[in-house]
Amino acid sequence: MENEFVNYDYIEAQTDVVLKNRIDIENAIESIYKKYENNQYMLSKTHNYICNLLPNILNNIEKTHIERVNRMEELSNEQDEFIQSFLSNNQYFYVGTTEKFFCYDGVHYFLINEDDIIYKVLSSISRDTHLMSWKQRTKINIMKRIRENSLLKSIPESDTIQCVIDAIYPTFFSSKTEAKYFLTIIGDNILRKQNNLIHFIPSKSKQLLQELNSVCQILIGYGFSHTFKHKYHEHEYTDCRILKINDCVKNESVWNPIITQYALDILCVACHYSIRYNCGDDYVYYSSNDDVLIHDVFFMKNTSPNELVQTFVREYLDINRNVDLTTVLNIEGPVYRSTQITWKNMQYLWKQYLDSKNLPTILFMQNLKTILVENLTTYYKEDQDTFVGVSSRFLPAIQKFLQFWDETMFFDETESDLEIEEVLVLFRRWNEASPAMNDKQIIDLILHFFPHVEIERDKYISKWRCSLWDKQLDIQIALSHMKETIREKYPHSNQSNILVSIYDAYLFYIKYFSNNEYANKLKVSKAYFEKYVFENLEEFVVDSKFLSSAWYLM
Repeated sequence: MENEFVNYDYIEAQTDVVLKNRIDIENAIESIYKKYENNQYMLSKTHNYICNLLPNILNNIEKTHIERVNRMEELSNEQDEFIQSFLSNNQYFYVGTTEKFFCYDGVHYFLINEDDIIYKVLSSISRDTHLMSWKQRTKINIMKRIRENSLLKSIPESDTIQCVIDAIYPTFFSSKTEAKYFLTIIGDNILRKQNNLIHFIPSKSKQLLQELNSVCQILIGYGFSHTFKHKYHEHEYTDCRILKINDCVKNESVWNPIITQYALDILCVACHYSIRYNCGDDYVYYSSNDDVLIHDVFFMKNTSPNELVQTFVREYLDINRNVDLTTVLNIEGPVYRSTQITWKNMQYLWKQYLDSKNLPTILFMQNLKTILVENLTTYYKEDQDTFVGVSSRFLPAIQKFLQFWDETMFFDETESDLEIEEVLVLFRRWNEASPAMNDKQIIDLILHFFPHVEIERDKYISKWRCSLWDKQLDIQIALSHMKETIREKYPHSNQSNILVSIYDAYLFYIKYFSNNEYANKLKVSKAYFEKYVFENLEEFVVDSKFLSSAWYLM
């Protein structure tokens, strides 16, 4: 059977070359003989040269050539072994888009200068005396191999993967599968996979993603955040994926050390996961073995706007199908309020529902209203923009807080830094039977029903005071008593020239309102106390730390 892998054209060409060389040699010898056939001297020299000297010359040339070939082969093999050994012991990688080199020590990846790599290469070659003659050639071959070694295709060791997982779980994610899914999405984006998808992640993660994306752009040359979204903009539900993340991600003090230490490791593990699992969707479906993750990630993909609204109606609304709607519309007071939900209140309930499902605002309000009216046609009264005969177990808490706000909160230009936590405590003291609420719910209520109220850093309310607690008056009272205490201690004015520490003044304030008479008294923070002193006693402040004697002598 004829061998299909034999290159007959090549063999024929080689045969032609041999035949041509033979003919050329024969013709050359024949030409020399004819030239000197009548010249006995030259014919004798020609005979001696061709028959005696030329064979030895050719033998020596052949021997030298064989030695050179063997030496080249030996050096080439030694070079290959050296390069293989060097690259095995020193894991270097390259990213062409940024022309940056990287090194991996088996635990962490880090940026390295090209000159440092070259120095390491040349130093290693110098220790191998056999390759000294090929020093530059070996260096060039090694650097070429390194440039072909893409960072994005590196395979991190288990220690590196574990370090990355430990850095983000359970800090940012409630399960390892969520953390791995997050990493795989990042890898997909870097490697430009599934660019049609939208990955919704809470806006509290915005700073973390921006910082990590910035590192990615600097080191790798392009970002990974293009599929991450915080808001819905009429995307196709089939292309939408949901990713939950813990609240602590909004604190820079939590995520900044992780980015500083592990950013490059995170990006490399992310690319490895994307290659290993093929893509984020495949990881969730085929490798996570986590039914909860599958449900959460593909919640939007497996639902429709109408189904979503129907679920909201079932879980958040109570429909009194026996109520007389005509009667309800004419009733005033608690009975009336408990059997109706205004459109504004309905919007808030919808937001709470989405938050409970870790969903973004995946329906525009007008679309939501249209679907709700279609599902609750009998109960919607357009002239009042209200759903009557409909209530919610979540509504009493909303109404109680709104009542608390209307009765106790008022605008005050001079007030600042009323803490959300303080509002929560005052709300509970205003009515001990008030439904339990947390800081986030309080913020959501204020933002929804009182959008004109300024909230700073999700913690402070500016220019609003609660009638249940006059923070500034308490400070004035405590400082007044402190003055009296100092005067009693130093009755003679010529002895009263000491400075009073602002810190000590705050301690006095705390102690004063900690006695039995004020056992349950709320106390301002040290920052608020100092701010009050700096703004109201500015002329007495010394070195930003003390109050002068003029203050307590005044």
